[in-house]
Amino acid sequence: MASNVFSEIILFVSVLIITAAVSGILATSTHKISLGLEQRGDALSSQLTKDFEIINDPGYVLKNATDTTMIYLKNTGKSPITFDKEVISVLVDGNPVEISNTYVEGDSSVRVLGSSKVGKLHITYNTSGYHRFKVVTSEGIARTFTGEIV
Repeated sequence: MASNVFSEIILFVSVLIITAAVSGILATSTHKISLGLEQRGDALSSQLTKDFEIINDPGYVLKNATDTTMIYLKNTGKSPITFDKEVISVLVDGNPVEISNTYVEGDSSVRVLGSSKVGKLHITYNTSGYHRFKVVTSEGIARTFTGEIV
């Protein structure tokens, strides 16, 4: 009789140890998932508050006298966007092109594009015709449009 009680106690303690281990693993996994969701939420929030649109006329992308093409961007997000040639990339037909200068309309010395402000990129590309332009910011936000350089 005593041996039955002793074996039941051993089984009970074993079940408690296994249950504690499983609950610890589940708690750790849940914590890691919640941290990942929080980080993804912060990144998504940043992307949603920082947004822009390319506002060029697709049928008439301007090229100035020095053979640089102008791309106009408007900040449609709530947060300012860093607007400097060092942190913005432009691809034309899938090939990277050099940005010769950036200007914020109204104040060309500013390197931040505020909410609802318009900025101008001067890119070193002068081949006439239809091209696909892609602008990518340092936050990873990208916009694409097709237009004709005239």
